[in-house]
Amino acid sequence: MSVESEIPSPPNSPVEVFYGPCKLVPAPLVDMTVEPQFDDSGNRTQNVTRITLDGTVLILPSGSYEQMYVKQDELKAAFATDNLDFTIRAGPGNKTLAEGVMICSGLQPKVSSLQIEPDIHVTRFDYNIELEDIATVAGVSGVTSSLSDQWSFRENPDSCIVEVTHNVSATGPDGVSDRFDQALREVKSRLGIDKLPLTLPCFVEPNASGLFNITHPSVAGGGPIFEVSVQREETADVAGGSYSASEVFTIVSGVPFFFDQRSDQFQEDVNGIATVTIAGTVQGLGRTIGDGFGETGGLGFNRACSGWVNQVRPQLPADASGVYLKYKQTVGSGLFVNNPTSLQITQNKCRGTIAFSITYTDDPSADLPSGIVSRTCSIQRNNGIRQNAVHAIPFRRLGPIVQDIKTTTEGSVSINCQVQAKNTGDPDSDNTRALQFAQGEMNRLRKIHANSVNFVTLYVTAGPNKTIDDRALTLTANITYGFTVDLASVQAADSDIIL
Repeated sequence: MSVESEIPSPPNSPVEVFYGPCKLVPAPLVDMTVEPQFDDSGNRTQNVTRITLDGTVLILPSGSYEQMYVKQDELKAAFATDNLDFTIRAGPGNKTLAEGVMICSGLQPKVSSLQIEPDIHVTRFDYNIELEDIATVAGVSGVTSSLSDQWSFRENPDSCIVEVTHNVSATGPDGVSDRFDQALREVKSRLGIDKLPLTLPCFVEPNASGLFNITHPSVAGGGPIFEVSVQREETADVAGGSYSASEVFTIVSGVPFFFDQRSDQFQEDVNGIATVTIAGTVQGLGRTIGDGFGETGGLGFNRACSGWVNQVRPQLPADASGVYLKYKQTVGSGLFVNNPTSLQITQNKCRGTIAFSITYTDDPSADLPSGIVSRTCSIQRNNGIRQNAVHAIPFRRLGPIVQDIKTTTEGSVSINCQVQAKNTGDPDSDNTRALQFAQGEMNRLRKIHANSVNFVTLYVTAGPNKTIDDRALTLTANITYGFTVDLASVQAADSDIIL
């Protein structure tokens, strides 16, 4: 929420003041006083920081008192909770710092007082707020006897990301009744990726080569920082007054809410048939458990699905072609990327991941159009032969007399095709698609193997016939032609065989 007037803050405002999620607009005057506290031996034990905010809330054009009262309620609600983060950040008009850079942080004060100055309250009202933050000499805000706030960064070269682990623990001071509550409050105020120090990471990169740079999101032009929150842990020692929490984040440079890692495999058999397999995982970024609708998965899994459907899968044919061209020694018919031979997908909603494996081949039998699963076509040709008359002569020891009657027998060409369509859930459309593809294939083969220009005469002796299995989405069709050819073109008994 923001407590601000109905006119925008000055576009050249050098600073912005926040209490928790509330931004005070216009920014108030800020006065800070640090009062050190000492024990009986004269040793400094803690510092008390007193913060005074003197500001104004405007309503322009002039409004009624009811509008003023609503704004006053918003101001009171914003400061009704103690120990929120008090921060001062660079504004758009800052001349030395980028917008959003933290100027003052690390304070979680209590609200000592909130006073609205008496006035006619028509177009504005003035306010005065007193805040108080207590920190030990070690710099621990909120009065704790011990505090640990550790960040660790680990490069993952397989996926070009940085895994960030944040561990925070605190123990409440001795001799107070809310010892555990103070420790819990201190730890909770330090959790979240937004608490990442601006100077970290200073050495770790998304991959070992340092190809990408990590930039804190609060800096202008900063890179994205995402949380994978299935790895949170917390430990509470109520009696001992201590509390600790561990959270894991993922820092990724220049990716749209997901990242993927993959491996490529190239294989070629003795027949020269090559296959390319790409396997990998798409990791969605963001909360992955619960989405408010009773479903597991949540934002992280939804982002993984979106990344797979819209970006990763459409890139796979081009990636597979690149692998094929790199390793195929003899370029054949090419990789048939429109018809993968297999596709496997495994989803894990809790982890927000989609694992996949897809295989392509350059096997000519896999060169099929979209929506067709398989195609088997064959051509059978029985050529005509020289016609001879065989005369059986009784008691002739040399056998029958064979007489060449100077003509040929008829030949035949049979075209057979079986096609299976892909199941889309619409059997009528699927069967129609199978029929149209089979018809196109048979006409293509007819023009090659049963073209009348190649024969003296050509005529249909059977068909076309078709058999449709609307459950299996298959169509079987055949047609047979008869033909005659010139006597000079038929196979002679003593000539070389020509197929």
